[in-house]
Amino acid sequence: MQVFKLFFKIAKTKWLATLVFLGIFLLILNFTNVGGGADTFSTSKMALTIYDQDKTDASKKLREYLGKDNIIVDIEDDKDKLIDALYATSTNYVITINEGYADRLAKGETEGLFSTRYLHDSYTNKLADSTLDTYVSTVTAYMAGGMEFGKAIDSAAEALSEKTEVTFETFSDKVGNTKAASFFNYLPYALLSIIVSVLCPVIVAMNKKEVGFRTKCSSIKTSSISAQTIAASGIFVFFIWIFLMIIGVGKNGGMFSGNIWYGVLNSASFTLVSVSIALLFSELGVKENVLAFVTQVLGLGMAFLCGMFVPQEMLSSSVLGAARFLPAYWYVRANDMICGLSTDPFKTSTVMICIGIQVLFAAAIFAVSLIVKKNKKAL
Repeated sequence: MQVFKLFFKIAKTKWLATLVFLGIFLLILNFTNVGGGADTFSTSKMALTIYDQDKTDASKKLREYLGKDNIIVDIEDDKDKLIDALYATSTNYVITINEGYADRLAKGETEGLFSTRYLHDSYTNKLADSTLDTYVSTVTAYMAGGMEFGKAIDSAAEALSEKTEVTFETFSDKVGNTKAASFFNYLPYALLSIIVSVLCPVIVAMNKKEVGFRTKCSSIKTSSISAQTIAASGIFVFFIWIFLMIIGVGKNGGMFSGNIWYGVLNSASFTLVSVSIALLFSELGVKENVLAFVTQVLGLGMAFLCGMFVPQEMLSSSVLGAARFLPAYWYVRANDMICGLSTDPFKTSTVMICIGIQVLFAAAIFAVSLIVKKNKKAL
């Protein structure tokens, strides 16, 4: 058991890297929500303060129109009080309907109708500007068509008050599948980063000549050394995978069910891919300072190219064509079908093919690492 103990003794020195990548993974999960978006829609409401200096029927109808879908905040027309209200965000946008508004608008003039005040450019301010511009242009359009001013105002308010029905489509008949979608979508990044950043340095350290001579001088057989190293590596990887699955159960809101079990199997196949990459890097003797860079390039590269961070449906055909040569592409493709994030219906055969391709990737990478190891011994 000496090799076994030595493995975990070295692995303990890499706990910081594990915590860092685990923390990044949890942050990504907290700030994103794939497939679990809201199923309702409501118009954004603005907090507006309106001062009517024109005091005409036209200006009153504008105030009435703005008040339908927004919150009108009445504040005394005092500079200091307005500044305090804007800083406190009790109001977002101040509109002054200038004197002569109705006369200018009736003549088709669009300049000098309003004065506006706000603290800084924001989405709310741009939306308020757009609302005023749309209202004025609609009124002038009706008048240009031959409608009288009073009727044009009423028609503009009526037309702009029309509500658009918004519906949300889902491509999955398994409502619960979307609860764990974000977890499984970003899981490959965590698996690859943690396993490679920890397993690779440990194996490199154990393959050093000093350590090798030390173990070979003992009474432990060479076959036992290899067996203990493989067992220790397997236990480490299994512990990491199980720990991440426990996080997934929490994200899912309960034990996995239905098609999500295919997601668990899918994650296990990518775990094999991550292990094979770690073994290859260890046989290549990648140094720790270089390993961190290579791991991030590989992890983030696959995340963006294969559809983890950007949905595959939004990627170009040329990008997807190149991504097919990466194992993460097949993981994401299977995960999208499993969690109902794809327009393609769930098919067990297609999912199993994607999982099988990942296993083949792992086997191919593992074979390359054996060839590298054999060539190193020959030298």
